[in-house]
Amino acid sequence: MSLHIGKVSKLFGITPETLRYYESEGFLLPKKNPSNGYREYTFKDILLLTDLLFYRDIGIPIKDIREIFNGMRADEVPALIGTKKVQIQEKIQYYKDFLVKLENWESLHTESLQFYEKYDIRPMPAALYKKNTYGNYSDSLFAFQKDLRSDQSLDFFLTFSFYCNLNEEKPFQIKRYIVLDKSVSQNLNFDFSGEDILEERASRCLFTVVKYQSDAEKMLAPLLNYAKLHRLTLSGDVYARQSINEYEREHCTEYYRVYAVLK
Repeated sequence: MSLHIGKVSKLFGITPETLRYYESEGFLLPKKNPSNGYREYTFKDILLLTDLLFYRDIGIPIKDIREIFNGMRADEVPALIGTKKVQIQEKIQYYKDFLVKLENWESLHTESLQFYEKYDIRPMPAALYKKNTYGNYSDSLFAFQKDLRSDQSLDFFLTFSFYCNLNEEKPFQIKRYIVLDKSVSQNLNFDFSGEDILEERASRCLFTVVKYQSDAEKMLAPLLNYAKLHRLTLSGDVYARQSINEYEREHCTEYYRVYAVLK
């Protein structure tokens, strides 16, 4: 008994092109009918194809399938299975973390839209920064990179930030720097240590979201008016962390979560 390529592709739910690919890779060797030139797949071809599709279905790569078909002993297969299981577990963890990152980003984005020009009293989530890097983005970034392990990526946690002190003489001086923002690392395996790492946090702040302006007095005026109207006493320390970027052609509008520390 033999089947032509159309019947085999229909039987297994694959395309004739897939069958031709497996033939070009040397897995299948159907004979051709001399009278019409059609490929004819024998029972042996069908058996090989069944095993081949099984291995592909569980994610075994072609190179490993070739080793199996070329004489891999049965007692060597468990090691191959074990390796594949580890790879799959790593992928599962990667996509779990990926989903958590999307959820954290969604939460941050939604919160920032809700609190633009609106106010709340809340704690400031902890963030890590490098000592003596206030006021210099590049120093902050290079300082963090110096402490990175080879298997570590902090891209998701790096957050542009700024600080100013309302007790200084006007105009307020904005000091820009980079932190590792723990508010975006919720439910993630975030663990970073290095030299000269400090933590900034505050238990009670007036919170809002603003569009960044280089003129700090103008940018923070609505917040200061709100504090005055509601008789909230500010300590003078104001921290801010970037949350949204809005792009329009070559222009970028930065939105910052602002935490004005209360006395």
